[in-house]
Amino acid sequence: MNPIDRIRHRVRALARREAAAAAAEVRTDLDLLRTELTPKLDDLTHSVTRLTESLDWLGSEHRRIAPQVAAVESRLATVEHPIPGVRTSDDPTVNAMAALVGEIREEHARVRARLSLISRYEERLSRLENPD
Repeated sequence: MNPIDRIRHRVRALARREAAAAAAEVRTDLDLLRTELTPKLDDLTHSVTRLTESLDWLGSEHRRIAPQVAAVESRLATVEHPIPGVRTSDDPTVNAMAALVGEIREEHARVRARLSLISRYEERLSRLENPD
């Protein structure tokens, strides 16, 4: 074997040893990272699952309440001007209007309460999305 072939053989052997050592070091680093990141990934998966469930619930609540809000809006559209305090009288039209105004005010209060509830859930959801 000539001297150049011996040098090549030695260089290749050294390169294999160095590559094996570097690969072992990289494997060790990867194992440490995997050990560190696995619990975080599990926590993140759990959080995403909870968030998905919350979003599904909020979506169904939104679909459920949307027709009610639309109905209230259409009822409110029939009243052009707010009637401050209509008293009962002998006129059935006035009594019917007073009853209608009372119903609209009650429905409006219920809608405000529902929208307030939705707003609180959206706030909770945003806190879940950004736990900072």
